[in-house]
Amino acid sequence: WPPGPPPRPGPPPRHCRHERFPRHLYGSTWSRKGYLLTRWQLGGGGGAVLDLVNVHNFHDESNLAALAAGASTYASCRQQALSLVTAALLGLRGGGAAGGGAAPAPASAAFLFGDFNFRLDLAHAVSLLCGAEGLQRARAVAAADATPLRLETSGGSGEGGDGYLLLGPKQFELSQPSLLARKLTELRGSDRELAAFSASAECALPLEELPLAFPPSYAYREGKGDGTPPDEAGWCDLLASKRCPAWCDRVLMDRTGGALVAASAVTAEYGHEPQPRVLTDHNQVYLAFSVESR
Repeated sequence: WPPGPPPRPGPPPRHCRHERFPRHLYGSTWSRKGYLLTRWQLGGGGGAVLDLVNVHNFHDESNLAALAAGASTYASCRQQALSLVTAALLGLRGGGAAGGGAAPAPASAAFLFGDFNFRLDLAHAVSLLCGAEGLQRARAVAAADATPLRLETSGGSGEGGDGYLLLGPKQFELSQPSLLARKLTELRGSDRELAAFSASAECALPLEELPLAFPPSYAYREGKGDGTPPDEAGWCDLLASKRCPAWCDRVLMDRTGGALVAASAVTAEYGHEPQPRVLTDHNQVYLAFSVESR
C-alpha cells in the first residue's frame, strides 16, 4: 500500500495514558480491565486543570465465593487495581512515572468515573435479606455448587406469601424484588469498598463522592421495561437475576475535586439515568456541576 499522510500529533504521553491492569491481579490471563487517564486545562493557560480517569475494574466471578468468611478476594483485587490508578495520578502530578520525568505538574483536580465494579458486602446484604440463619446456610455451600440454594427472606412476605432468595454462583433471584426497595437504605450500608480503600495502607490518594441518593446502577436485564420511565421503586422489576444489585458505576474525586464541586455556582447533582427499556445491564451515572473556565 502507498504510504498515507503522516499521523496527526496526539497529546503528550504524560497527558494521556491507557493501561490494562496486570494479569496477576485477577487470574493468569490478561483482562481488558484497566483505566484511561487524561489531563485537561479549561480556558487556556489560566483555567482549572482536571485529571479525568475512566476506570473499568474487576468483577465478581461467583456469588458463593464472595460470601466466604473474611474479606472478599474480589474486593481485594479491586482495591489493588484502584491503588495503581491513584499511583498513576500522583506520578502525573509529580512528574514521575506517569509524567515521563517532566517537571512537577500544576495543581489539578482529579475525577475518577466508570464501572468500578464496587459490590455490596454480600454477607451483610444476605443477612439483611435472609437473616443470620440464611447467611449461615449460604456459607455452608461449596463455592462450586451450581444448584441454587433457596433462602427464606425476612420482611418480604407482603400479600404474596412467603418470599425467598435463590442463590447460586451466578444466580441472585428474589421472588419479591420490591423487598430491595424497602431495604434500600440498609443495603446502602453494605456498600463498603470505597471506605475500605480510603482507610487502607494502599491508599495514597483519598477519594470521596457525593451521597448516593439513587438506586443501584447494576444489574439490569436487557429487554425489560415497557418504554416508560420506572417509578421510584420500579427499578426492582427491571433487575437481572444473576448478581446482587450494587452501585458499580460511580463518580469519585480527590479533595481538590471535591472543593471544586463544593464551589459550583449551581447545586451539584449526583444521579443516574434510569432506562425505560433496558438496553444494557448498567444504568448511566453522572455528576453535574459548574466550574469557572478562567
